[in-house]
Amino acid sequence: MKSDRNYRFFRVNDLVIPFIVAIMLLLLNFSDEPEGLSECRLEVHTGSETLRYSLSTDSTFGITGNLGEMKISIEDGKARIAASPCPGQDCVKEGWICNAGDMAVCVPSGVYIVISAEDGSFSPDAVSY
Repeated sequence: MKSDRNYRFFRVNDLVIPFIVAIMLLLLNFSDEPEGLSECRLEVHTGSETLRYSLSTDSTFGITGNLGEMKISIEDGKARIAASPCPGQDCVKEGWICNAGDMAVCVPSGVYIVISAEDGSFSPDAVSY
């Protein structure tokens, strides 16, 4: 059965799917916002101790790992391993971490940093060196 209407480019109903996809993308962007600075903290695990730092204060500090001194930076609510004496530098290349559950690991130095919620809702299941 042929329709009486002559559509050159598209029908109005052809816009429904792109409209729904656009709404879904907007909702995903709003629901995937990073954790607030007051809700998260940085945990530095060295094997023998666990140090906790606030993400709301910018700082750079040193940690001693198995291979020597490492530098860890906190800036604008994000953290990273800024320098490490390890040969591969994979931990430095990991870059900034900013959401609860994000981590950067330096296996040769035996140090890892992880962002966790203030209520302790995140902790890794296991870590091996």
